[in-house]
Amino acid sequence: MIGGMQIGRVPLVGRQADLDALREEVDAVGAEGRAVVVSGDAGMGKTRLLRDFTESLDGAVVVRGACVDSGSGPAPLTAITDLLRDLVDALGVEAVREAAGPGADALGVLVPALADSAGDAERLADVVVELFSQLARTHRLVVIIEDLHWADSTTCDIAARLVRRAAALPLFVLLSYRTDDVGRAHPLRPVLAELDRARLLTHRPLARLSPAEVGALATAVHGDALAPGVLNDIAARSEGIPFYVEELASFSGARLPVSLRDVLLLRYERLDAEARRFARVLATGGVEVAHPVLRDVFADDEAALEEAVRSAVDAQVVVIREDAYAFRHALMQEAVYAELLPTERTRLHTAYAVALENSAPTARVLADIAHHWRAARVPDRALAAGVAAQRAASVASAWSTAAEAGERVLELWDAVPEPEEVCGMPRAEVLRRTSAALVSANRNDRALAFAQEAVALWPADDVVGRAEMLGDLATIEFQAGVSDGIESIEQALAILGDDPRHGVQRAGLLLSSARVHMLNGRQVLGDEVAAQARATAQMAESAGDPAAAEIVAQALLISATCRASIGDVRGVALFDEARGYSTGFVRAMMRYYINYSNTLMQVGRYDDAVAVAQEGLEYGRSHVADVGPLVMIEANVIEAHIYAGRLREAEELGGLLPLVEPGLYSAFLRERLVCLAIWRGRIDGAETALEAARLELDRFGAYEYQTRFGMAYDLGELALARGDAHEALAHARLAWETPAGGVLALPLTAIAARAAVMLRERGDDTDIEPYREVLATFEDWPVTPLWAAVFAAELGEGPWAAAIDAAGPAYIRAYARLRHGETLLAAGERTAAKEALAAATAYAEELGADGLAARAHDVMTDAGLGEVAPRSLLTAREEQVLELVAEGLSNGQIAQRLYISVKTVSVHVSAILRKLDAPSRTAAAAIYRRSAA
Repeated sequence: MIGGMQIGRVPLVGRQADLDALREEVDAVGAEGRAVVVSGDAGMGKTRLLRDFTESLDGAVVVRGACVDSGSGPAPLTAITDLLRDLVDALGVEAVREAAGPGADALGVLVPALADSAGDAERLADVVVELFSQLARTHRLVVIIEDLHWADSTTCDIAARLVRRAAALPLFVLLSYRTDDVGRAHPLRPVLAELDRARLLTHRPLARLSPAEVGALATAVHGDALAPGVLNDIAARSEGIPFYVEELASFSGARLPVSLRDVLLLRYERLDAEARRFARVLATGGVEVAHPVLRDVFADDEAALEEAVRSAVDAQVVVIREDAYAFRHALMQEAVYAELLPTERTRLHTAYAVALENSAPTARVLADIAHHWRAARVPDRALAAGVAAQRAASVASAWSTAAEAGERVLELWDAVPEPEEVCGMPRAEVLRRTSAALVSANRNDRALAFAQEAVALWPADDVVGRAEMLGDLATIEFQAGVSDGIESIEQALAILGDDPRHGVQRAGLLLSSARVHMLNGRQVLGDEVAAQARATAQMAESAGDPAAAEIVAQALLISATCRASIGDVRGVALFDEARGYSTGFVRAMMRYYINYSNTLMQVGRYDDAVAVAQEGLEYGRSHVADVGPLVMIEANVIEAHIYAGRLREAEELGGLLPLVEPGLYSAFLRERLVCLAIWRGRIDGAETALEAARLELDRFGAYEYQTRFGMAYDLGELALARGDAHEALAHARLAWETPAGGVLALPLTAIAARAAVMLRERGDDTDIEPYREVLATFEDWPVTPLWAAVFAAELGEGPWAAAIDAAGPAYIRAYARLRHGETLLAAGERTAAKEALAAATAYAEELGADGLAARAHDVMTDAGLGEVAPRSLLTAREEQVLELVAEGLSNGQIAQRLYISVKTVSVHVSAILRKLDAPSRTAAAAIYRRSAA
């Protein structure tokens, strides 16, 4: 490893579905063949995908050729030459000559070893097509032709004819081309159109990587964990193109690696002089610029602009988006911008600033004006525009834009004489607004530094302003994990005193205090302070203060959450009332969705929790809510899937974590993913993940009780897996030593019971009465019967069957099924035990609880109960999928038949192959037919 960068091959990321689809297509070749074309822009990973696909093929003759650009046009027949050479390598000269028959001499034009003398080149295409057709009848033949955008006419003709032959022969043809090199006039377009019209081709366009996939690929390339800010930057700049991701991650210290810049500029350098000038003007404006603005900056007649645009579009450098021009790739804009002369930059930035000042003053336009004046080195105008941009962005809840604008203003502050006059506000106020935007953008550490400076600068005679700034600081301190913020809140309340004119400010501070108490596990106190905040806000509301209404709504939400958390079911019903008050307030609505979905999980209504959280995600995205709450509600979706027993789905949803800045939300999600790994049966992975995240979890868990109690459960489970009962009990003690957990203490009773049994078997008794008291305290709570049944069964005081159908996490019910089977086996009831363990295996497999499934299977095998019949391992849904696989349907066809996604089908097929120990879909289908006979 050099400089933290991985040298060598990195894993294929984000292409598993494409790889599976290609494997399905080649497996489906029978009397008739298949033809697939893979397409995508340069750098999308077509070559890498095809390489991994060919390496996974066994028992096939794979020939592969690539078309080449000579610099002045396609290099003739390079792909066909490669194909023939691969055939010779695989089968030998004589076998190829024999298959080619009388026309073999024509092949000598490309591969001299195949002919004693050069044959008739005119017959070459016919001979090549007949050769592959003949071999397809006697061999499992896969023909791959890459980069058809560089194909000469003969290669295009051969490829098209092979596709047509595949409709009647057991031949698999795989083609690829770059979409950004196939313009409207490209000769490949009519060829593909004709094959499409005849329904002879299956298209497989490669999608750009998601942000989570970008994070996974960048981390794999770099070798070490990258900071969330770096990963977000790579995700934004690469636009999900794998090659760009790899280059940016490999040279993360360079803004734009030379190797990548040279690739990006290839198309630009082929433009004529006027089109290059247009590209430089566009690059100065950003990735995308509206036509009216660019026309003003281009400062030429309309005809010259149109001609320059047409040239850039035809060269695939620029695309037209409605009434705007944009670079095809964001990084190309960076590369072209770097080509500008210093004087050219100053002139163009000035022109853009002037042109944009005539546009509608949206947050983005104002931010762009500030950027252009700053780049043109006019600091006073940049400062004024930056303040206006921050104000507009905050109104629009565009928090990242607001934070960026505020930071630029602060950077320019000392470069402008009398900056307070230009801005219309003191520096402390800019700091306050910027810190608030940074918190909303989930950049808490930076927000803390700005908030602390604002408090230090705030004038002492501004009582209300200073109190509000201290309240902001308290929230940031809590979010950043440096304290619970109570000291700052109390200081602010003391400054305000009991002056009735400051009622709404006092209510807001009380609300912040109540929220801190709620999140820290002091729910009774949180409810009390929320009631004070509500009463104070209602007085302010009756006095005509419009800001009080949202405080009333949020105070009700805190009361509902606090009451539910301590086992008061009336708290659940209070959310309906709270929603009525919250309507119309974005932050209150987001807290409603977060807190209510979380409460629904606590009462065992997991599907309802998913529905509420999903509704909250849609609401948040449409209302441009804070980043932090969006991350939190995404975490709730994941957590609800975990509890509902959709462990695989939850795992797929957890990929965004590396891109999230450390904070309360990321710590909560990180802990839940550790729990998921444990329930999936990946104990070593959970240990590693917990160790890697321990500093973050300890930091934020100190002030957020859900993370704290979740960690106690995780650590207890891991200790039990190691056989360390004493350590497990040490973590479980949190259930009764501190009252903060409320109903979250219930899972720890199961940890304690298992640990107590382990100690009892070693002759070491322990007091478990405190855990009985915890269960008794919450005996009326909807999920308590499950935990009480598990607790009793672990201790031998009750049957495992009582836990199997109780409301609560599906994983715990799967565990109860397993233990029920083990208990029957220990009692000598072998037939009943076999049935119970087989059912436990199937249920655990359905959930994705691989560890439980493996344990149940091993228990049966060790007890001599016989192997589980293969199909009995499948869930009902997997049985349906396997039946359709046996019918010869592809994943896409199965998805349509069962009304599920292709990705879900792929997950089921992978599980079927694993459970049946089948090497392919064909083998699984054979097992199905035998078992059905």
